[in-house]
Amino acid sequence: MIMAAYDPGIHIGSSLSVLDILTALYGTGRLKFNAHNGVSTRNYLILSKGHAVHAIYALASLFGYLNQDELRETGSLGSRLQNHPEDDTPFTDVSNSGSLGLGIGMAVGLALGLKLKGHAGKVFLITGDGELDEGISWESMAVAASYKLNNLIVIVDHNKAQLDGFSEEVLRKGDIAGRFRSLGFFVQVVDGHNIGELVKAIEAAERSEAPSAIIAETVRGRGVEGLEGSTRQRVPRDEALEMAKRVTCR
Repeated sequence: MIMAAYDPGIHIGSSLSVLDILTALYGTGRLKFNAHNGVSTRNYLILSKGHAVHAIYALASLFGYLNQDELRETGSLGSRLQNHPEDDTPFTDVSNSGSLGLGIGMAVGLALGLKLKGHAGKVFLITGDGELDEGISWESMAVAASYKLNNLIVIVDHNKAQLDGFSEEVLRKGDIAGRFRSLGFFVQVVDGHNIGELVKAIEAAERSEAPSAIIAETVRGRGVEGLEGSTRQRVPRDEALEMAKRVTCR
């Protein structure tokens, strides 16, 4: 909420829905804030819903890799913490701030490249349910299944809302889990705010011989009164400051 107070343009609703997913990945050491591109055994994160990058910034701050002053400068001219991942954005592996779905294709290409090189690292791809409207999303998933990329773990932040409203009202998604299964993915459906469930699902995905999809049932704006469960994505400065006070006092 500190970042939202200083930059009302950030996507706070989506950042809150994906926060527990990222906590499960970073908290177990599967992802590291100080990873280096040259390490062949490391895992990779593709946050295809790049507008939720503020969740990564918040976690990086808790782990001691960012300070409060940097968080206040989020989105400012000259800040390295922009509102979508860029080439020099810290803690992200791919700049995927173009049309939604591009990050999914990049993740599949990265997973295939790692396979061809014999590298042991996994590719964790986080996408939103709204992003699955894009045709490139399913073309990429079909490629992943065809090449049996078991080093690809897709986590769908199924918060049931997207930029234009509730997801089912914008475009019916149907049986998302069934779509993945029909392509040959190993599919699990979990509570996306239950860290224990998330970790167990990730462990099972890592053992799979097929590419995996974890459908994480989440809530947009999780934990913040006035945002939780709504289609609201942004809040004005004064409201964000008041929300930050309430969250701090809990």
